[in-house]
Amino acid sequence: MMRVSCVAAALVAVLGAGCSGGDGGASAPTGPTTTPAATPSTGGGTATQGGKPAAPGNLRVTVNDSTRVFTWNSVSNVQDYFIQIGTSGSDNPDLVNTNTSQTTYTWTGAAPGNYWARVYARNSSGSGPNSEQISFH
Repeated sequence: MMRVSCVAAALVAVLGAGCSGGDGGASAPTGPTTTPAATPSTGGGTATQGGKPAAPGNLRVTVNDSTRVFTWNSVSNVQDYFIQIGTSGSDNPDLVNTNTSQTTYTWTGAAPGNYWARVYARNSSGSGPNSEQISFH
C-alpha cells in the first residue's frame, strides 16, 4: 500500500507541476523533443492564389557545342514543368514545348543561333506563371 501511495503522490506532483503555469515559472519537462532537419531553400516560391504553382526561379542554361542544359529552382505542389524554347517572338515556342517532372532539361542538336527559353509549373489547379525568360546562343 505504501508503494501505491508514493507512486500516486509522485504522479499528482508531476501532473500538477505540468498543468500549473500561472506563476510564470518553468514547467516540468515533458520528454525529449526533436527538431526537423532544415531543408535548404530552393527558391521559386509557394503556390499562388487558387492553388496554382508559383513561377520557377533562377532559370539558367549551360551551352556545350550543340547541347543546351537548362536548370531551374523547384516550386512546391508541382505535377510537372513545361520548358518552352523558341527563336522568334516570346509567345511562340517554335522549337521546344515539352514537359518534365525534373528541374532540368537537356536539349540536343541545337544549331548556332539566338534563342529564348522559359519554364512554368503545372498541377491539378492549372498552370502557374512563366519564369523569367532568358536569351542564349
